[in-house]
Amino acid sequence: AVDYLLKAPLVFASSKININMTAPNIETGIPLRVFDILGAGGFLLTDWREDLKDCFTIGKDLEVYNGIDDLLEKTDYYLKHEERTAIAMHGLETVQSRHDYSVRIREILG
Repeated sequence: AVDYLLKAPLVFASSKININMTAPNIETGIPLRVFDILGAGGFLLTDWREDLKDCFTIGKDLEVYNGIDDLLEKTDYYLKHEERTAIAMHGLETVQSRHDYSVRIREILG
């Protein structure tokens, strides 16, 4: 276990692949972990959630998997291919430009 505020971003940024598995009882929305990993500059491989496509470009900001076989296949692929670094950097840029607190507050206040 690591301190979530201080050490987790370092773990996310230095990991070759960060895997997100959303709790089965969560049917909609995007888990905060997605923003945490991308905001730290980490490469994210997450389970598919419909809402992801509203905020991110799959394959450009992050990658998704559908089931354990797909997860294993994509994990193997991205460990062997450095394109994960470019995806991680694009995901970081997307979070910084479209999903930070100042953008969200402006949207809420309209």
